[in-house]
This record gives sequence, C-alpha cells and structure tokens, in this order.
Amino acid sequence: MNKTRSLRVWIGVLWFSVTACPPVRADAGPFSIGGRAVDFVPADGSPEWMGGAQARLRLPLFFGVEGSVDYRRETFGADTAHEWPMMVTGLLYLPKIILVQPFILGGVGWYNTTVEGPSGFSDTQNRFGPHVGAGVEVNLDSRWFLDATYRYVWLNELHTVDAQGVPHNIRDSGHMITAGLNYRL
Repeated sequence: MNKTRSLRVWIGVLWFSVTACPPVRADAGPFSIGGRAVDFVPADGSPEWMGGAQARLRLPLFFGVEGSVDYRRETFGADTAHEWPMMVTGLLYLPKIILVQPFILGGVGWYNTTVEGPSGFSDTQNRFGPHVGAGVEVNLDSRWFLDATYRYVWLNELHTVDAQGVPHNIRDSGHMITAGLNYRL
C-alpha cells in the first residue's frame, strides 16, 4: 500500500514537470535551500513520511553536492527508533529532458539513533552508512524548483532488547524517497 503511494508521488512530480514548468533562466545562483518530505522503508520496520531540510550547491560542469538533515521515527514491534540522519551526497547531473533535470547520486550519512523499548529500555547508537540513487529536479521558475529522489541506504543493524530482556538485531537498511521544494539564492 505505501509503495503504491510512493510511486504516485513520483508519477505526479514527473507529470507536473512535463506539463506545467517553465525552463530555468540564468539569473538564479548555484546555491539552493529547501524543505523536504521523506519516506523511508526499512527492511524490518514500517514506512512513515517524515520531514527534513536540504541545501545544494551546483558546481561547474555537471556536478553538485547536497547536505541534508531529516527526522525519522520508526516502529519495530514494541520498539521505537528516533533518528536524525545527516547526509552528504554527490550529484552527477545528466542531460536535461524537456524541463526535467535528472541526476544520479551517491554519498554517506551519519545516523544518530535512540532506540526506546519496553521496561524503560533506551539506547543511543551512532552509525555511518553509504547510499546511492537517482533523482530529478523540476524548475517552477528561475528561483524555485521541485526535486524527487530515490536512495537505497545501507546501515548496520540496530541493537535492542524485548520485554523479556532478550537482545534483538533489527535490519534498518532500506529504500528512501524524498520530495522537496527548493529556492535558489
């Protein structure tokens, strides 16, 4: 059900880009900031839409770099994980298709995660993990643009304890979809 919702977001952004967006003009700068919605689907958890922010710098030729921070809350049975992923991502822009600027991406993230469980269990873990994916930018005018990305994120397992005190490892790697609204400075 949630995968269908994510696919609808992608189709909606692509449809909007082809039918309603004017081309970008050269009066906007290479730096942009914006907010984004995040849907992360971990292997052992349930998908939930969360929020975050991102900043991008368009470099010469067809390169760019993105920094982002999000908030994520995931439920794994009786356990809840609160996570603040901070990612640095390199972007490789591909040739523009009509009004859509596609790109491929790769980078790393630092994940500060607090796991809360039954009987007052609480543990904070810090993990690093790489990610790869692809995305598109869709220009609304010379300053504003939408973006949508897909990433696969590799993370180490989360360690937790169930209500009976038995330790468990939770697979937290998974698919991440973002949709953002950005402003070029």
